[in-house]
Amino acid sequence: MTMQLQAHHLSRRPRERRQGITLIEILVGLGIIAILMAVAAPSMTDLLERRRVIAAADEVAGLLTYAKAETNAINSQLFVRFDPDPNRSMSCAAVVTQALTNRCRCYYSPTNICPNSTSRLLRLFQLPWEHVRFTAQSSAWNGPTNVIVFSRDQLTIAATEFQVNVVGLRKGYALRVEVNPAGRVKICAPSGNMSGYAACA
Repeated sequence: MTMQLQAHHLSRRPRERRQGITLIEILVGLGIIAILMAVAAPSMTDLLERRRVIAAADEVAGLLTYAKAETNAINSQLFVRFDPDPNRSMSCAAVVTQALTNRCRCYYSPTNICPNSTSRLLRLFQLPWEHVRFTAQSSAWNGPTNVIVFSRDQLTIAATEFQVNVVGLRKGYALRVEVNPAGRVKICAPSGNMSGYAACA
């Protein structure tokens, strides 16, 4: 009789729970991950655009600084071209040497920037119009407003108030690369909303 009671008592014990994750727990975990990603995505987009704008502005500033310094090394005029792409596919800048017939365009193929010309390409930056664009302008001089000329014996820059505006396409983050009359290059923030950069005057 005692044995039967013990057997009956043992049969009533609840079954031990199997180790593992249930479907409900997986769905709850996925839901939490989805919420976190939805919250983090906008800030990641902001961060990526800021980094792209900063990288493009640094590259443009470096190219202008290079052209200014290189005129002393080669004792010749250098042209930095920011030609608007008629195909609207890229922003570009090229440092080229002077020639009587300067047919260079920075949006041409990198292997043929200066076709049928004695001009030489020294440096090139081409950026597809996917996330960031940049355009150049100058207030006044006798040449095109998207070209700046550096000379060794030139104490002032011919293109006055030359600037290159770098803008992100999604969030509108912007930096400006300015060249003062003495040829000094600086980067500033037009709207003043880029931390680490002074607001443009």
